[in-house]
Amino acid sequence: MKKYLLLGILLSGALPALSQGRDTAFAVHKLFRQKRGSAKGMEAVKDSAASKALYAQRVGRPLTAQEVRQDVLAGAAFSIAGISKASFYSAENEAAIIRRYHDGWSIPPVVRRKLKRRHFHRTTRDVLNP
Repeated sequence: MKKYLLLGILLSGALPALSQGRDTAFAVHKLFRQKRGSAKGMEAVKDSAASKALYAQRVGRPLTAQEVRQDVLAGAAFSIAGISKASFYSAENEAAIIRRYHDGWSIPPVVRRKLKRRHFHRTTRDVLNP
């Protein structure tokens, strides 16, 4: 009886470690999905600048040269930041990191630093939209 009790205690202590890999892969997937979404939002700023110019023409008050330059610079800055973020958090990079993790390598330090507690928790959105 003591052997079974000891075995049960040892196994119960090991169970969280058995699911740790699955949880870490889920957290990496959730992080990458979140960052790709914010990158798309940053890339969409240039579209809002173009719609602002179209609206100004429709109203009858064209944009000044300074407003156009400001819109172009802001759109370019956000586009460059969005593109660089999207390239780092691409689906291919995510798959490569998860594949290497399942092969026994560790998560790269750059990604590991970005993982927060909220990435490890499942929400209803995660269950409904896998």
